Amino acid sequence: MIAIAQFHLAFPVRDLAEARAFYVNLVGCNEGRSTWNHIDFDMFGHHVVAHLAADAPAEHATSEFDGRDVPVPHFGLNLGWSEWEQLAARLERGGARFRDPPHVRLQGRVGEHATLFVFDPSGNALEFKAFRDASQCFQLDPEDADIGARVERLILAKFGRVEEDLVASGLVDSLSAMELLVLLQDEFHVRLADVTVTDLSTVPGIVDKIEKARVA
Repeated sequence: MIAIAQFHLAFPVRDLAEARAFYVNLVGCNEGRSTWNHIDFDMFGHHVVAHLAADAPAEHATSEFDGRDVPVPHFGLNLGWSEWEQLAARLERGGARFRDPPHVRLQGRVGEHATLFVFDPSGNALEFKAFRDASQCFQLDPEDADIGARVERLILAKFGRVEEDLVASGLVDSLSAMELLVLLQDEFHVRLADVTVTDLSTVPGIVDKIEKARVA
C-alpha cells in the first residue's frame, strides 16, 4: 500500500484577505507560500490552497445523512475529539456562518461522531468532525446488513413513527408512498418496479421487494 503523507486540495475564493482571516484566525491553519493569486495553508498537516477566482462557488446541492441535509461538495478533516471541540468553540466565537451547527451524529451506533458544517467567506462548504472511536471511521454498522432495520430507520426519519400496517394506520397514502419508494430506491440502490401502495404497507413486504430487486 502506498503511504499517503498529505492530502492536497485547491479551491476558489473571491478575496484572499478574507480567506486568510478565516483559515488562519478561525480554522487555525498556518500560512505557507503565497502570491498575488493564491495562498498555501497548512491545515492540520495537510496542504490546501486558496486560489483567487472571479466567480464565487456555485450554489451547493444537498444530500441526506442521518436525517439531515449536507452540502455537496464539501471538504474538511477528521480531528481528535478535543481538537474538534476547540475548533467548534473558536468558530462560534468568531461568528462563522454555519450550514449545520456542531452536533453529534449516529449517536449510540458504530461510527458515532461530532460534526459541523461551515461556509468560508467565499461560500465553500467545510465539514470538521471527530469520531468517538477513531477506529470506526470506515467500520460498517452490523445493523446496515439488516434490511428490515434500515427500512424502519428510513420510515422513522420520514414519518416520525413506524406502524405494523403503514397503509391501514394512515401513515402512508398514495402520495407519500411514491415519496417512500424514491427514498427506498436511493437507500438500497435498486429499482423497485411495479410496486403498489399495498406492497409498501408493511416492513416485511418492503424487505421482500428489495431482496427480489437485488437478485433480479
